[in-house]
Amino acid sequence: MNKFKYIFFLACMSFLAQAQILDEKAGFGEEARGEAIFELNKGEHIYTYEPNDGWYKARKMVYLKPADISDHRLSAGAVFYNKEEQVIGRAIQALKLYDIDTIEAFRGEDRIKAVVQGYVFETKIEDGTVPEEQISKILAIKNRTEQQKLFKTLFEANEGLSEEFDELEARVIFENNKVSSEEKDFRVIAVFRGSTPYAIITNDHTVEIEKIKDYWEDREFRIYYFYKASASQKQKVEDLIFTYLAL
Repeated sequence: MNKFKYIFFLACMSFLAQAQILDEKAGFGEEARGEAIFELNKGEHIYTYEPNDGWYKARKMVYLKPADISDHRLSAGAVFYNKEEQVIGRAIQALKLYDIDTIEAFRGEDRIKAVVQGYVFETKIEDGTVPEEQISKILAIKNRTEQQKLFKTLFEANEGLSEEFDELEARVIFENNKVSSEEKDFRVIAVFRGSTPYAIITNDHTVEIEKIKDYWEDREFRIYYFYKASASQKQKVEDLIFTYLAL
């Protein structure tokens, strides 16, 4: 990557914040290519699953008025709010709600916190805001100093957690907007030994990597190793999966 491309890439990365971001006001279908059932405003953050032919199944945690909900379904025309009670979107059709939770008010009306789910096309999502895709791009950079800067930017932008485990450091991005509970499972963990990427752990996502030394998979969890790890080192890395699950 030449200097100009690197500076441009770094500038783009600096605008990332807390998961995938809508590049424009977007409608979400009940299925890929389906008629829109709800819409979210430009700049809203969403949680995306693995894409299929450019379509992402996506989730968004929203706050709602209890009067708009009946039998776990939201009425058409209901407004979506964020935690600060700002309008962030609306239901176009009646739709199913996931992970419903009541927020009791000290004064005034109770609120409902829930998750809505739909499909959105890739062009509606801001470039560079899907963590696994960014990690793939970063790992393709040969310059280690540039890699370090971009990893730092990515995890800071996603409010990632960093913790040390003996000689290893785990940098964690969580599944924001997938569920309404405060405790979230991890989405991706980048494991470092010193300043060097050692392994990548994903939860129900894949990372495109040119060269790996070893690979481990168990159901939705995947580990990509960049160095030959001993049995004890592998155990430490695998243990990180359970460390960052909301059990």
